[in-house]
Amino acid sequence: MPGGNKVTEGNAFGIGFVGCGGYNSLLAQAAGRSSNLASIACYDVRKESAEGFAERFGLKSCETLEEMVALKDVRGVVIATPNNAHLRNTLAAISAGKHVFVDKPIANGIEDALEMIEAAESAGVTLAIGHNGRRMAGHRKMKAMIEEGAVGIPVTVEANFSHAGGLGLNESHWRSYRNECPALPLMQLGVHFADTVQYLLGNVAEVSSFMSHVATPVDNDDVTVSLLKFDGGLLGYLGSNYASPSVYYVNVYGTGGNLYCQDGMNLRYKKAGSDNIEQIEVDQVDTQLEELEEFARCAVGGEKFEVDGEAGLRALAVVRAALKSNEEKRAVGISEVIAEAMRR
Repeated sequence: MPGGNKVTEGNAFGIGFVGCGGYNSLLAQAAGRSSNLASIACYDVRKESAEGFAERFGLKSCETLEEMVALKDVRGVVIATPNNAHLRNTLAAISAGKHVFVDKPIANGIEDALEMIEAAESAGVTLAIGHNGRRMAGHRKMKAMIEEGAVGIPVTVEANFSHAGGLGLNESHWRSYRNECPALPLMQLGVHFADTVQYLLGNVAEVSSFMSHVATPVDNDDVTVSLLKFDGGLLGYLGSNYASPSVYYVNVYGTGGNLYCQDGMNLRYKKAGSDNIEQIEVDQVDTQLEELEEFARCAVGGEKFEVDGEAGLRALAVVRAALKSNEEKRAVGISEVIAEAMRR
């Protein structure tokens, strides 16, 4: 497998950044907090963005993606670009023998996701997807408590990730366009919880969804509401909008109790038969640092990354099933949208 020796202090895992916008800035900051990671280079289609990013983080600014992935010291590539560029950037990195970390969603389309997964498997490199929402301390504790039986039999889950970012969109933003970012808030925000709820409760089997354009100044849906049916029968709600003040919660209800998690940290528990709601203490987690360090370990050690291509595909499939449901006014199976993509 490409990569080399173990990641240890003094033998840092070199990474290059593709896309020099706001989110990769956060990831570069996270990498800077680790002695096991070394930020080497960056590339962006906007040369001035790459140059500014390079100056800020002390990196080499590359003229082309090919130049960056050819650098020997770059062992892994971190991609945070418009969704429709994920496939070509991933394939370019894999063809150069690099391991790849892609910010969520894995891609806009299932066909692209399948091609990325196949390319990584064929090359024997790690493909990691940046669904860091499941890593938040409250969600980790929810998972542990569910497995310990604190909620009894899980009956339903509610989740909503929304904020007002869409109110500032204009025609210069790629997110403004349905062909570049379909189901805008669900693809950009709700997809985090499409992963998290499946991490907590197992795979979604079927989706029924409504989408609408209500408030933002661009011609794209800005509010989505989806009902989820999981394997085994439990039901869920997944909401997302791009126009309201920030919302970020996951609640799980069961025969033995309810769990309420706000902002990934504020976790409360109500036991069946009790009127009391208990505050559950959790420790802060640096989710971006955690996922980048795990990426490096998996790349050099051959272990499976927690949120691999298949997990990224399952989260994306919820979004694609929701889109099809909204268009065709019916419930749509996850297996249906994946099988449809595989036939193309």
